Amino acid sequence: MELIELNRTFLGRLSEQLSDLIEQQSAEVFKRAGIVIPVKSSSLLGAIATLGPVSVADLVRALDRSHQLIQQKLPKLLTLGLVSRRPNPDDQRVILIEITDKGREQLALLDRLASEFDRAYAEIEEDAGPVFDSIKRAISALKSRPLADRMVV
Repeated sequence: MELIELNRTFLGRLSEQLSDLIEQQSAEVFKRAGIVIPVKSSSLLGAIATLGPVSVADLVRALDRSHQLIQQKLPKLLTLGLVSRRPNPDDQRVILIEITDKGREQLALLDRLASEFDRAYAEIEEDAGPVFDSIKRAISALKSRPLADRMVV
């Protein structure tokens, strides 16, 4: 079957394709390094380590992600023993999430790969241009002026 060429109308799909490739290929690197953190949850685990014990609401603000997305990722981190939950002693309605010793060990393994990831992404940018900065600028541009304001419909 022939692949369909995407144009700018499908920029979201193209960036999703890049995200999927990074996730799949990072998962292989994680596996080789003995890292069990789900690739797309590594920034969440890092935020929990940095901010924790922390509420889901605080994670939502810190990561600029939806409440639903954070809630969807937590069960896997709990099952893997990377985080734990407990009631906030100041407000029993609030659940605090905190990193476990295993979670810290896993983040330490990931931290050891940081320079290798940096080197690999720099190599990709030698081939493809300044991908990281371009994506950051595109996000900033969309936040400052949404698509609907840029189109005559």
